[in-house]
Formats: sequence, structure tokens, C-alpha cells
Amino acid sequence: MELAGITKRFGEVVAVDSVDLTIDDGEFFALLGPSGCGKTTTLRMIAGLEFPTEGSLKIFGSETGTLPPNKRPVNTVFQDYALFPHMTVQANVAFGLKMRRVPKAQIATRVEEAISLVRLEGFGQRRSQQLSGGQRQRVALARALVNQPKVLLLDEPLGALDLKLRQEMQRELKALQREVGITFVFVTHDQEEALTMADRIGVMSEGELLQVGTPEEIYERPVNRFVADFIGQTNLLDAFVVSKDTVCLATGAHIPGPSDFSTGTQVAVCLRPERAELHPVDEVPADRPSVSGRLQGVTYLGNALVYTVDLEWMQLEVRREQQALGYRPSVGEAVAVSWDPDTVSVVRT
Repeated sequence: MELAGITKRFGEVVAVDSVDLTIDDGEFFALLGPSGCGKTTTLRMIAGLEFPTEGSLKIFGSETGTLPPNKRPVNTVFQDYALFPHMTVQANVAFGLKMRRVPKAQIATRVEEAISLVRLEGFGQRRSQQLSGGQRQRVALARALVNQPKVLLLDEPLGALDLKLRQEMQRELKALQREVGITFVFVTHDQEEALTMADRIGVMSEGELLQVGTPEEIYERPVNRFVADFIGQTNLLDAFVVSKDTVCLATGAHIPGPSDFSTGTQVAVCLRPERAELHPVDEVPADRPSVSGRLQGVTYLGNALVYTVDLEWMQLEVRREQQALGYRPSVGEAVAVSWDPDTVSVVRT
């Protein structure tokens, strides 16, 4: 699938701004961003529910941007599932096939296969109101997959589920995608969902596609401050570029910070909480950059502790897994925070 210069305007509002994107066949691709960033509008253009104002949209090499939804090799699963409450599971799954006048014998076989694929054997005669949220989501998936689309579009399909069920369905969706082998395009505002499930992620903000990469690339090497801040928890230390391998923090300290930015550029050092280390102020290893402050608080997370350090000019978080705890300062104590220069990235503000 290829989007080239795709733009969507609603009056004077630019919802999607000149997006260029290629999604590989058989890939689990996530469009990630906050509400109103343009990700759902992009998905709706792929589905044919909206048409681009400008640009080209090709699926398997064929121009598709002006075709109606029923002429595209795609199907969509929505957040509200849109099941017919008066119908059984079987009838819901079979509905699209009947509209396409598929022979009854084929309908029965394909519906049974789709219900089995989503692990709902024995539920065929139940109505949707008799099902749990996770089961209704599976019915919606079966109804989409029974039409044998080449691309499955999912618009925040896990948003209505509680945390534990959502995490379970994340694993099941990824396993299902591997089993059926078709392209999944998954829209979400939840960065954990995207990191957990996707082969690649596209991060959007204000209609623009800011970065595309694997979960590791997006997390470890964000292209700018927005991506760094949106993907996971991070500390962003304001600085400016001194040379190609050095930046200057707000404290005046010069630290390693390799970048391609020109001298004087305002940047931020992206330090993930799990990559930071706590030390007594006079015991920082000589080969590690550091900042000093005072421990303001400790948050207990069960398997980890998060230390909040007040640097006066900002607050910084350090996450330590319980089994890795060594030095455990008290609230109010003067501490130093250090890091390995290879574990941070320098991003434009």
C-alpha cells in the first residue's frame, strides 16, 4: 500500500497534511498519535469512507483513492464493533457474505472457519448482548475476516476494553495477524499498544506524519521532542549544541551528545527513566555525565520504584526494577543522576 502526498481538508481545516507512507504486504502497521492528529482520517481514506483532497492512494499497485468502499480489498473493525444486537453471532458474521450474494453452502463454511479463527466455537447461536466485551470484539473481527480482505483496518478496536482484557487482546490480535498473514493497519492513541503489537509504527501530530520506524527505532531514536515525549516515559533535558558530539545543559555543564544539528541549535537530551542511575553525589563514575539534585519522592509500582529528583530547573525520573535495587536514598537526600552516553538521544525541540 502506498500513500503519496495524501492530504485531506475539511473546509479550511487541514486534517491530514501531505502524508507519504508505504505499508508492506503482510505487515502489522500502527498509526499512533493523540486525538485529532489525523490518524483516523487517514484510515478512513484507506477504507474509502473519506476521499483525499489531494494525493494518490494505491493498494497492491492499483489507484484506489477514488473507489467506493465496496470496490476496495479492505475491511474495517471499529471501536464500537457495530454488531446487530438482534442477530446471533453466526448471523452477524454471515451478514456481509449474504449482501454479496455468496452461495449458502459457502457462507456456512466460511462463517464456521471465521468463528473458529477467533476462538468462538460454541457461541454461534448467542446474541451480541449475551457476550463479553472481548467476545464482541472477536465477533467484529470474524465478520471482517470472513470477507477475506487483503487489508484489515482497525480503528482503536480495543479502546472500550478494561486494561487486563485489552492486554490479552493485544497478544491475540498479533497472533491472529500472523496466522492469517494479511496486512493490518491499526489506529491507536495508546503507545503501549503500538509498541507491543506493530512491526512498524507511524507517529502523527497535527495532520503530519513525523516518523516511521520499528518500535525499537521509534523508542530509541525519536526524531524530535514530540515523538520522544509521546512514546513512553522520558526525561527531556533542555540543552544547546556546542559541537557535533557535545551539548550544553541549562546548568552550563558540557556533556556528550552526538547530533547532526548545527552549533547553537536548541535541543533536548532524551533520557529514559530506566536508563538513568542514582548515586550519592560524591560517587558518580568519572566516565558518565550526570546532574545533581534532591530526591523529592518515591512511587511504588510493585515490580519497580520510580524516584523523582528535583534539579531546581526541572524534575527528572529514575526507574529501578525491584531486583536491581542497590542504593536506596531517602526523600530529601541530595543525589546524583548519571547515564551512559550511548543510551540517550539528542532531539530538536
